[in-house]
Amino acid sequence: MRKTLATTAAVALLTAGLSGTAWAAAPEAPTDVQVSWTAEGKVRVTWKDNGEANTVAAVFPDTGYGLDQPTADAPNELVFEPRVLEEAPKVRISVRTVGADKEMSEPVRSPLFDTHRVPQLHINKAQSLSTTSVRVWWQRDTFVDETPNDPLDQPAGIWVKATVTGPAAGQQTEFVVRGGVSTADIPVRRGPLTIKISTGDQWGQAPVGEYQTVRVGTMSVTSTLSGPGHWFQTSWNTKLLANFPEIIRNEAFEVEVQARPNSSSPWKKAGRNAGLIDGKVFYPSAGAAGGQEYRLWVPAGQLFRNDVILLTPPVSTAAQYVRKYADIGTGHAPDTARVGVTVHHKIIVSPGLPLKAALQRWDGKQWRYLRAVQLDSKGKADVAIRAAGRGTTQKYRIATPPVKVNGLPVEFSTSLPFTLKVV
Repeated sequence: MRKTLATTAAVALLTAGLSGTAWAAAPEAPTDVQVSWTAEGKVRVTWKDNGEANTVAAVFPDTGYGLDQPTADAPNELVFEPRVLEEAPKVRISVRTVGADKEMSEPVRSPLFDTHRVPQLHINKAQSLSTTSVRVWWQRDTFVDETPNDPLDQPAGIWVKATVTGPAAGQQTEFVVRGGVSTADIPVRRGPLTIKISTGDQWGQAPVGEYQTVRVGTMSVTSTLSGPGHWFQTSWNTKLLANFPEIIRNEAFEVEVQARPNSSSPWKKAGRNAGLIDGKVFYPSAGAAGGQEYRLWVPAGQLFRNDVILLTPPVSTAAQYVRKYADIGTGHAPDTARVGVTVHHKIIVSPGLPLKAALQRWDGKQWRYLRAVQLDSKGKADVAIRAAGRGTTQKYRIATPPVKVNGLPVEFSTSLPFTLKVV
């Protein structure tokens, strides 16, 4: 058997104009010329004849060129790399028999097929799901297949490859994606990196086009969270930092305040930022009637710049538990009274609940319980204090017990002390 010849350069176009004696009869033409793929991804041409030599050529609509000239003792087969064939919508493989006197038969051609490379793809959306995953969506250019279902059509041979470079210089990882899809989740490492999407099929790789690159940057959030506060408000002073500053300046980030009652509960949105100027979030706040965990959540960022998509991953601050205390206000009352006069203090407590508070008095060493103070359904009460002990100055305060509001704890709280001078 002869070796099959896989050429990578065109040879002269074969024609029927070879010289021969005028009386020589043309040899019998071959039959059953077929094309197929080998398991290694090469093109195989087969035919039947009576054991003569042959010449094999590629025939295009407007041109053609020779591929090989198998000798008579070779098998009726030619295997070659697909890149040998030019890209064209309609191609046939032509086989002729060559007689001993160099006379050639009429050409016999294979069924029509195309050599279209897979169309380019373009990324139309990308999103950083986390610091370790990026989701990419793409679409392909369209083309008209003029030879549908031809012998060399192989849709399963289409591939998509994501090449991830970074974070270290020269570090590169490739991920092959199933060809029939239009989105994929690409695993990435932390830190700045670049993702390039390429595609190809059995005919080779499609040309690199625009919108095939995603650059993933970094994002961080720093925040000063107010300490134990009133029951109705928790506030932050926050700063966003990214290695793509244009993302912060151009993207309408809504920095969320998220809360949960405990670490086993899911996070829920409790508020959003009040403003964002060059990465500084001004006093986002969230009210809750009781203590719970808080964090700031910064969503993923996306910005188109020329033909590159810039991304930053979502990020959050660490969870911080904020205690809440009742807010107790006392209305104006005289701070001096004669013996026997009753002074009235109006108090209001937030949250407004019908609690049983307590009136306490300072004995010089500690606060002593005097009596209960019943609050109404709005958290209000009138506290009457009778002046006693001429020449003394008494110090009082209101204390509320620990309660739960909507399942969240409001801890023991006291008002600011107020005094009454008895004359």
